Amino acid sequence: MNRQQRRASKGNGTGNGAGNGTGGGSDDSRLDQAMALHQAGRLMEADAHYRQILEQHPTDPNALRLRGALAYQLGNPAAAAELLAEARKADPKNPEVLTLLGLALEGAGNPEAAEQAYRKALSLSPKSPEIWNNLGALLRETGTLQKAAEAFGRAVVLKPDYVEAYQNLGVTLYRMGSYGAALAAFETGLNYAPNDADMMLNYGVVLSASNRVEEAAACFKAVLELAPDDPDSLTNLAAALMRLEQLSEAEDIARHALSIAPESAGAMANLAMILTAARHFDEAEALYHDALRATPDFADIWGNFGNMLTATDRLEEAAVAYDKAYKLDPSDARHAFQLALCHLGQGNLAKGWALYESGLDCGERVPVTSPDLPRWQGDALKGRRLLIVPEQGLGDEIRSLSCLPDVVRAAGEGANILVGCDPRLQGLVQRAFPTVETIGRPDIANAQADVSIPVASLPKLFRTALSDFPETAGYFTADPDQVAAIKKRLDQLGSGLKVGIAWRSGLRRVRSQAALTEIAQWQKVLSVPNVHFVNLQYGVQPEELEGRSITHFDDIDLFNDLDGAAALTQACDLVINMGTSVGDMAGALDVPCWSLLLKPEWITLGAERHPFYPNTDVFWRMPDEEWPAVLARVAERLALISKA
Repeated sequence: MNRQQRRASKGNGTGNGAGNGTGGGSDDSRLDQAMALHQAGRLMEADAHYRQILEQHPTDPNALRLRGALAYQLGNPAAAAELLAEARKADPKNPEVLTLLGLALEGAGNPEAAEQAYRKALSLSPKSPEIWNNLGALLRETGTLQKAAEAFGRAVVLKPDYVEAYQNLGVTLYRMGSYGAALAAFETGLNYAPNDADMMLNYGVVLSASNRVEEAAACFKAVLELAPDDPDSLTNLAAALMRLEQLSEAEDIARHALSIAPESAGAMANLAMILTAARHFDEAEALYHDALRATPDFADIWGNFGNMLTATDRLEEAAVAYDKAYKLDPSDARHAFQLALCHLGQGNLAKGWALYESGLDCGERVPVTSPDLPRWQGDALKGRRLLIVPEQGLGDEIRSLSCLPDVVRAAGEGANILVGCDPRLQGLVQRAFPTVETIGRPDIANAQADVSIPVASLPKLFRTALSDFPETAGYFTADPDQVAAIKKRLDQLGSGLKVGIAWRSGLRRVRSQAALTEIAQWQKVLSVPNVHFVNLQYGVQPEELEGRSITHFDDIDLFNDLDGAAALTQACDLVINMGTSVGDMAGALDVPCWSLLLKPEWITLGAERHPFYPNTDVFWRMPDEEWPAVLARVAERLALISKA
């Protein structure tokens, strides 16, 4: 989150603390004069007047309160706390004094006493939205996010147009990962203050975190209309455009942000992140070093630096960077998850799979909503029923189900296993594992079971070393009748290899464009003689096939009909893909497969071949290569086997 309102430094609604009440033994005219100086911003003169009053009336509650408020304004919270503690003794039932005391104690590094002061103030003035807001800000800073959100919620109930509290509530809910509720809080606040640039900026940050990137970019542009050249908005807009694969525009905006704030470590790191995506690694690395010299304890910069090191295949250095980020901010599970992938990419499976569980806490792994059940630990079920909960990503699901034979063995004879999966996979899973029961994603929330485990947590139990992976490939079987029928159709193409191909992800922007290709880049491959190419690319566009010798079966829906897609895949002699679910399907069906991967790719677990799929060969794109060079190697090898 970028900018946020922290608390009502007004205390209990009295401006700068110099706003109400005289009396208690001091000369009213002298106190009025001191207050006038205070309100006029002539702080040192006001302090001298307050001091003179207290020399004559040392227990005057108003002078103590006002001088304490002034000390807080001047950046001396310890002195403020001493004065306000004396004011409390003189006026123990004044909620304003207690509120100011809470602010001072918090500033002096005593959050426990600050919380006590706020709660005492609330006992005297329970309907003060400002005090609830201050308490919420304190609780958020101490990490008590749920209680902080409740306090901010009380504030906005008491004062429905309390814009600052909506801002605080939205920030807190964002930190809790409750993006929908955070968006609702910001939207309500913006209804009352539609031109609040800070709130609009934070609203955009949550939109981006919610993968509503186009809306986020529009939001950041709207902020820039209110606050032109605002560095935070420029930085966030650049990051959003990067995610939208608009790298050139993103780079221009990030450079502009850095020119406005040349000392900003965040602006340096943001430009470095975009340059990494554009594969301009040398400049990116130099910027990361500059940013970390400026702010060596900035966890996110260490994490993004780790991403750059990973992209250049320097995994040992990347692990150090991720570990640094994780230690600086252990509450951010993203750093643990990136460290997990780094360990897995080096073949450190025990460490990697253990940290891989952090993906459940940061949104990188999203299991389908399911009953809250004890986690299965890989032991015999002994009459209990196990629910395997699917996660996002068809390829991840197919790959993780390679552990299902191990699950069946570990669960014991006659075990009751319920496999949740994408409904499109149910036929394949049931055919491959007739002793288990399958259930589609929509029905999992009401499934009856005793224990459960997310499907991508299965390798943690059964794949802790490379020697744990089966030496033989394949665990799915396509419908034999469908396969036979499709083979007849493929035979009509003539002699030669039947090679299924997929050149990108069917879902735009799911993967980095650097990891994918365009069909136009495949010309050398498509020119190999004695080969018939078959489309396995779901979501294919007509213009991608136009003028190319690629056979496409209109009657097979490659996205929705996975039984048909599996049969078509199994009918091929070879599958060439970009490491998408097409390759996972080929691997699961034991169809020879070539996967073109951007090195490094954690899923190969530090091996040159694909451990999950012994039938799969990997063609690596090295960090300093472009895809045409890799595709040339593919074409060369394909030409060799097509002659055999």
